[in-house]
Amino acid sequence: MKSNRALLALLGLLAMTVVTYGHHSFAATYDEAKTIEIKGKVVVFSFRNPHSLITVEVTDAKGKKVRWGVEGPGSTQLANSGVQNDTLRYGDELVITGNPGRNPAEPKLRLRTMKRPDGFTYGLTDEQRKATDE
Repeated sequence: MKSNRALLALLGLLAMTVVTYGHHSFAATYDEAKTIEIKGKVVVFSFRNPHSLITVEVTDAKGKKVRWGVEGPGSTQLANSGVQNDTLRYGDELVITGNPGRNPAEPKLRLRTMKRPDGFTYGLTDEQRKATDE
């Protein structure tokens, strides 16, 4: 009887491990070979797990306002980097670099870096990322 319970507990732990490691690929949604920059104002900052979301209103070349969805890391990773739920507020100006979505009709990015005019920055540039990989 005890061995059945132990086996059942072990199987339960293994099942939880499989679920924990299961995650979608960013490459399926975002073009990781490209990096673009957008400039705009924060409309919404959702500090959440598994991924944060920043909605940024950008004025395009024709003067039309377009809302971009920017997907970033979860709240835990952001918090470990010094970003809190009140770091970005409605109306904050941001310059964001990231990988664009694979569908050009959808204005969305995977967050790489962001900065505000007051000096706040988040993320590593490609050059900094390469230097840390070496």
